Amino acid sequence: MRVVSLIAPGELVVEERPSRVLADGEVRVAMRAAGVCSSDLPRAHGGAYFTPLVLGHELAGVVAEGAGLAPGTPVTIFPLLPCFACGPCHEEEYARCGDYSYLGSREDGGFATEVVAPAWNLLPVPPGVSLTDAALTEPLAVVVHALDRLGLPAARPATLAIVGDGFLALLAVAVLARTRPDVEVTVVGRRPSKLARAAALGARTTTEADGAWDFVLEAVGAPPTLTAALALAAPGGTVVWMGNPSADVTLPRDLTWRVLRKELTLRGSWNSRYRGRAPSDWTVALQLMADGLRPTDFVTTTSDLAGLPGLLADLQARKLDPDVPSELKALVRIDADRDAPGSPAGAAP
Repeated sequence: MRVVSLIAPGELVVEERPSRVLADGEVRVAMRAAGVCSSDLPRAHGGAYFTPLVLGHELAGVVAEGAGLAPGTPVTIFPLLPCFACGPCHEEEYARCGDYSYLGSREDGGFATEVVAPAWNLLPVPPGVSLTDAALTEPLAVVVHALDRLGLPAARPATLAIVGDGFLALLAVAVLARTRPDVEVTVVGRRPSKLARAAALGARTTTEADGAWDFVLEAVGAPPTLTAALALAAPGGTVVWMGNPSADVTLPRDLTWRVLRKELTLRGSWNSRYRGRAPSDWTVALQLMADGLRPTDFVTTTSDLAGLPGLLADLQARKLDPDVPSELKALVRIDADRDAPGSPAGAAP
C-alpha cells in the first residue's frame, strides 16, 4: 500500500508500507477519496500526537475484504473509534466517549491507498452518490449535528446568523436551504467570493453584522468570532459554537454581562452523532446527498497522493498569510494504480 506519511512536523513523504493484517471484525477499504480538513494543517505542522502518522479522516472507498460488507461495496467511514465501555458510549453518544481513538490523528488514517476500520464504522454509500461526495460525509454530518444543537423551532419563524464563510458555513446554508427554507439565514464573513456563494444559496450576507438574531452558529473557531457570536444573539437567543478554537478565548466583562442580561443559551457542538446503521447525523447526511446535495460543489482544489505534501504546504502558507485567499475545500482523489512514489505532483488521477 502507498501512504502519505508525516515523519516530522511539516515533512510528509509518499512511501510504500505493507498492508495491515485484519483483526476480527475489521474491514480493509480501498480508498478512493479523502477530504482535507482544516484540522489536518496543525497536525501536519507540529500538532500530531506522534510520528510517523498517516493523516486523513474524511474518507470514502470500496470494501476490499473483511467482515460485514461484500467486496466492492462503496462506503464512507466514521473515523472515531469509541471504547464502547464508558457512560456516553452506553448512551450511544459515541462522540462524547472518554477513551476513544481516531483515524487520521490517534492512529493512521486515509491519506493512503487503503485503510482498515471496524465494520461498525462503515456505512454503505447510497446509489447515485459519488465517492468524492461520500468522502465529505464527515464534515456534512458535523454540520447536521450543529444545526440540530441549535434547536430551531418548527412552529414559528426564526432568524439565524452564521459567523464564518468557510466550507462548514456554506454547507450549513446548503442544508438549511433544503430542510428549513423558512429560516432567515444571514452569513457574516470576510471574503466576497465566499459570501457570493452563500448569497447564491439564498442567504443574506454581510461583512459587518449589525443586528440581533434568535440563533447564532459560530463556524470559524477564532477567538474573535467565538466572542462575536455571543454579541450577535438576541435576548433569550441560542448560540452554538461549532468551530474548534485556535487559541485561548477570553470573555470581556461587558460581553459577560450581556450574556447574563440577555439570558443566552450557549451550546457546544463537537463532531457528530453516529450509531452504526441506525438513524444518526450520518444517515441524515447520506440521505441529503442522495436527495441531491453535493458537498463537492464547494471543492476548490484537488490533488492525488503524490501531490498531497505540496498541497498541505500551500494550504498552510495561505492560512498564515491573511492577504492570500484561502481555498474553500481541498479533496484528495486516490487511485492505487497511479498514486505511486515519484508520480507527478498534483497529477489528476
